Amino acid sequence: MVMAEAGPDPEPTAASAGAAAPTPTPKRPRVRRARGIWVLAIIAVIAVVVPGIAIQTKRTELRADLEHRLGILSRGRAEVIGAWLEGQAHPIGRLVESEMVRLFATEMDLARADMADMAAGAGNGKPTAGAGDGAGVNVPLAAQIPFMSQVLSDFTRAEGFLAGYLINRDGVAYVTSAGASELSPAQAAVAARAMSRGALVYGAARLAKAGLVLDLFAPIFPAQGEAARGEPVGVALLSVPLGARLSAFLAPPPLARPGERLKLLQLFGGELFQIAPGESPPLRSVGGLELSDPNVGLPFARRGAIGEGTEVLSVGTAVPGPAWWVVQEIDAVAVNQRLNGFIAAAVALAVLVVLAVAAAFGAFWWRMANEHSAALAEQYRRLAARIDAQKRLLDSINNTITDYIGLKALDGTYTYLNPAFARAMGREVETSIGLDDTAIYGKGTADRLKHSDRRALTSGAAVTVHEEVYLNKCRRHLQITKVPYRDESGAVSGLVSVTRDVTELVEAQQRRERATRQTVAALARAVELRDPYLAGHSRRLAGFAVAVAQRLGASPDETATVEIAANLSQIGKLGIPRQILAKPDRLSAAEIVEMRKHLDHAATILRDMDFGLPVLDATQQMHERLDGGGYPKGLAGARIGRAGRILGACDVFCARVEPRSYRDGISADEALHILESNAERYDTDVVAALRAVAESIAGEKLMADVGAA
Repeated sequence: MVMAEAGPDPEPTAASAGAAAPTPTPKRPRVRRARGIWVLAIIAVIAVVVPGIAIQTKRTELRADLEHRLGILSRGRAEVIGAWLEGQAHPIGRLVESEMVRLFATEMDLARADMADMAAGAGNGKPTAGAGDGAGVNVPLAAQIPFMSQVLSDFTRAEGFLAGYLINRDGVAYVTSAGASELSPAQAAVAARAMSRGALVYGAARLAKAGLVLDLFAPIFPAQGEAARGEPVGVALLSVPLGARLSAFLAPPPLARPGERLKLLQLFGGELFQIAPGESPPLRSVGGLELSDPNVGLPFARRGAIGEGTEVLSVGTAVPGPAWWVVQEIDAVAVNQRLNGFIAAAVALAVLVVLAVAAAFGAFWWRMANEHSAALAEQYRRLAARIDAQKRLLDSINNTITDYIGLKALDGTYTYLNPAFARAMGREVETSIGLDDTAIYGKGTADRLKHSDRRALTSGAAVTVHEEVYLNKCRRHLQITKVPYRDESGAVSGLVSVTRDVTELVEAQQRRERATRQTVAALARAVELRDPYLAGHSRRLAGFAVAVAQRLGASPDETATVEIAANLSQIGKLGIPRQILAKPDRLSAAEIVEMRKHLDHAATILRDMDFGLPVLDATQQMHERLDGGGYPKGLAGARIGRAGRILGACDVFCARVEPRSYRDGISADEALHILESNAERYDTDVVAALRAVAESIAGEKLMADVGAA
């Protein structure tokens, strides 16, 4: 009896073994061992799943941040280079618009059959070709060539160009600046293209004795005519030095990250070349990239570095004008280094947790095998204390996570939810287990979430969606990321969802948008109070412009730009004298000049207003025309953005159908016919979309109150 009372688990005697059924005592260690293994497996799974989710989220955020940053750098440098090229094109515009150059080029074009004679000095006494019946005027063209050469030399030197040429339609350079090299066949071919297009053409960057050079080709139109009319009679060629400027543009910014590089590509003869000023050679052939459309950039992706064998993440932006692209790269190794630190910390924490639990379980197993029951009981106590400490640690971490974390089985029911998820539902964690999305969000939201569930299970990758839901009777905006969950065999057995409540961010954005709309509406009303004939014009213009933009497939940002710009299109008229606005007769030339200053007033008012959209550019371009006959800058063709083209056509349409102090309005069909009859001034796609809108029910509603004021 003393021996039997010595410990908590006495061995059965032979008598008792024969007299009674076998006791369950020997089975207890196996049961406890199995339970311990299950606990260890669950903790190991959690230690793998949670860091995995964190690492995947971090990787997604890092990639999005890189795409945004590289895109900004690429677009910024492309805009700087494009602006610089546009500035280089201004002097050649002044040259070809000069009456002296146009007259000389016209005469040379008329006498180009006698070019050989003039070169020999025999052209001095010949009459000008096409001078009229018997009205020949002796024009010593050969004597004018040295003078024009000196003029061209002075011009190129003053404007900082390397060389200048005046070329006839046969590709012959009949005037060159001092020190200019002989015109090459490639330059003659580009000059012919500029002649046929009747517009400025950029040549390809090339290597000359002075370094990298870019040729600008501008057509020269005949004298006694508008600069943009008729067939060109020649081409002016100016060579721009590139090396120093491009080196400055391509230099790394002060806050450049390690591994970031900026490179410039050009397409010439169907082949891509890298422009690398300051390096040898400065023009290098590039393979492995598909760039053929000068208006389309290089999408963000992982690819080989330009001119190197390393792997990079890169994005490219097309430069307006020449077939150039600015490509921003960052080494994949540098990107991975930023992620590796986070991965190492997450893995280390998971390993420490697993090792701590494994160590505790090993100690428990060793103690369980000990013959002394007292020591075994003490081990149980210690193990329980350690497990409790681990549980408190995990519970503390889990309770501080504000994101909603859930593990959903393939049948759609949740097998795990963290406390933040349960609190958002207004439930306890225990009562939330077993619910599905229908019970939590409602049937409509649950049906939408099923699509993202299927996408995540099919792709095997993370899927992020944004949903507006009612959770615990409150409207919430949620960002939900779903990742397939795999069991020990590697088979997908469910979905892990991490949900972030972004309600405050969304509502703040909505408040900002409402404030913007209210500000815009107040400014539009201020204009209408000054000129009663503009009552409803801004609202009607915005209605037609938004409908046209949507029909043309514009992005939400572009549509918002059109809407705000339309409502603010008349804001500059606050600075126009009231007697001009309300004049019952047509305006005089001086009054028209004064009226056109409304764009300057609008720029003054809107310049410091941050809409987050190019609203100011759109308002400044709505009076430009495709043929260059608009104002204030005389932009033409593709230099007018789509928002400006939409606003321009819709503004003319609304203005013509609305009555003014000096005239009555016309019908919508008549106004559309005017736009369609001026295809050289208005975008035909925009006009076609405007007709479709005007003939729709929405258009009829917008036209219902025309003339009501």
